[in-house]
Amino acid sequence: MATVISRMRTCGKTHRVTVTMNGEGNFDVVIESDCPKVRLFGENLRYVTFEDITDFDKSRINRREIRGDLSPPCLSPIAVLDAAWVEAGLLSRSLVKRAKENTVEFSEEG
Repeated sequence: MATVISRMRTCGKTHRVTVTMNGEGNFDVVIESDCPKVRLFGENLRYVTFEDITDFDKSRINRREIRGDLSPPCLSPIAVLDAAWVEAGLLSRSLVKRAKENTVEFSEEG
């Protein structure tokens, strides 16, 4: 099981994404959020395949019928990918433990 927390300071919402490899070779996805749009995304998604987490263009995560009304800057789909990569062993648990977080920083330049 791997869990990633996304804190969207621009909208004040928090999303907790947990991904667990199931016995069928897929990954179960559970999303807890105080955002109704992200909760619906989680209900629509429910699972991902290995191809979903390695082929960004074809991934179910990016399908309009799965994403619903999520705004493009929402980090919850990326949180799903991050958690799935950790659970699949594509991203080292020791590395993410050391790194602790990735950030998106807004710049006043330009």
